[in-house]
Amino acid sequence: MAGPFSFLTRKKPTAIPFKDYYDNWFNTLTDTLLPLLHQSLSSPSPSLIPFRRDLLLQHFLFYYDLLDLAASDDVSQILFPSWRNSLETPFLFLGDLHPYLFTNLLRSFIDAANNEASILENPDSIDKPWQVLTAWMNPPKKLILRMEQIECGLRLMVPPLVSRVRNVQANFVGKVAEKWAKKKGIKEAVKAEMEEMLDVFLGANRLRRSVIIEIVNATDVYQGALFLQGLAQFLVGFKDQASLAEFQRCKIPINGGTHSDF
Repeated sequence: MAGPFSFLTRKKPTAIPFKDYYDNWFNTLTDTLLPLLHQSLSSPSPSLIPFRRDLLLQHFLFYYDLLDLAASDDVSQILFPSWRNSLETPFLFLGDLHPYLFTNLLRSFIDAANNEASILENPDSIDKPWQVLTAWMNPPKKLILRMEQIECGLRLMVPPLVSRVRNVQANFVGKVAEKWAKKKGIKEAVKAEMEEMLDVFLGANRLRRSVIIEIVNATDVYQGALFLQGLAQFLVGFKDQASLAEFQRCKIPINGGTHSDF
């Protein structure tokens, strides 16, 4: 489905909606790449882990390349993605996963591994190589320091993106209202703000891409593979029908059912 401002696209409409590209990308993730990596992580021979880790990494990077191209065609369809369900929406930041999620996921692996009384008590540990079982235990100080640097970078870069979005929205409303009253120049006014919004979105995408790459580069082959596997499984979890149905049943009213301005 075309975005609300598709009449302002800079290119001709693509033959295939981005939702179809995403579905194909997601099916390749779940049906091919994730099972291959899982197979390697469960094998006593680690020879294929680096190759299959890199395949999954390139698959994620290819997705963000596709997202950039689709946004350049019509940024509104990416900012308001119709293919995302209600379980995914709270995790989105400018059309896709919030970059904080990547670092939080990494920390969750480290915290879980170092808080367990014994990894051998975990039933999922059966038949897994020792290097995989202990990948996150007692992580080197170098990894912790790099993780803190990445988090610090996010704290510096995310707020300016949020500020730019607010400015674009304010300018958008003001200019469209002004042009609407004059009955002319509406299309030009909207187009200018959508160009700025595209630039903000591409900046957010560069940040997402950069964080994933930096995490993989900072970790060893087992940690990097497990991180990408966890990220992929996180995406797969959004499609779980039981979880989605449970989430949709939880209709919690805000402030007793009334809405308020923030």
